[in-house]
Amino acid sequence: IFNNHKWAIEDNLVAETFEEHALYNKSFYDLLQHHSNIVVCENDLELRETLSLLSRKADAYAAGKSGPGLNIIVIRGLDVSLPPMIGDIEPIRQSSEMSFLRNVLGKFAEGCQHKVPLYGCSAFEYIQYLHLFMEEMPEGKKYQYVCGRTDIQAAHMCGMTQPDGKCVLFINDVYGINSLSESLRFVLSGFGGRQLLVVIWHPSLLKLIDHFHLHRPPMVWPNPGPELAKYYVRKASDALFVDFAGAASADRITKQVTTAMGSHTPLIVVNVLPEQERAYVSLDIRVKTG
Repeated sequence: IFNNHKWAIEDNLVAETFEEHALYNKSFYDLLQHHSNIVVCENDLELRETLSLLSRKADAYAAGKSGPGLNIIVIRGLDVSLPPMIGDIEPIRQSSEMSFLRNVLGKFAEGCQHKVPLYGCSAFEYIQYLHLFMEEMPEGKKYQYVCGRTDIQAAHMCGMTQPDGKCVLFINDVYGINSLSESLRFVLSGFGGRQLLVVIWHPSLLKLIDHFHLHRPPMVWPNPGPELAKYYVRKASDALFVDFAGAASADRITKQVTTAMGSHTPLIVVNVLPEQERAYVSLDIRVKTG
């Protein structure tokens, strides 16, 4: 376990250390190290000695000379500097997604006396969009990013009482989406006055290797988020569910979402479709060959 107070992947994607990513968990690991099977390594020498010891234990177990065991190594003080993976961000600035975010979130924050909470967990599917929106776009100044330690925590927080009765949740379609139930119950119950905008993001599966990364089960396009959310909606007027499919649908979806906001629809769920689910024609044909 690397306890170096960094979110390596996400911070590298924006070439900056997010203030919201600060981790205050050193004391937790300080407590754990008192267990006999947990060791904290502060430098490469301690790490080498620890791995050597564990190798000897593994050899003894393989030879039947000792029993099984579980050991945890907590690593501190070993940082690896890598060039940022941000790439060319101009396409993001000019993208239909960014235009959609500016129009929709600008409308959502109208009339609010406080900055609107935007909950998330800095998932790599959306962190570059979020970073540019918050740092460069005037509409982003109306929002306060609240970074959960997990997607599950972010999903829970969006169901709490909000400063102006409204908030936004950015989430991927893997982990935290299954923890939205109680938040949706809270938003959709009572006598109104609450409004939640959920934006679900997905990784693009354009190459074979993309099917095997952390946030997507192999060879699967499950997309459960919108379907799970529908179970908690009591009547059609309480929610809007839309699929954002890029430039081709941007104007239509933007109008639908902003209209729902103006109508005080309590729940608005925008499913941002990945590249492989956009601009395709599904054909069901039968061809006789002879």
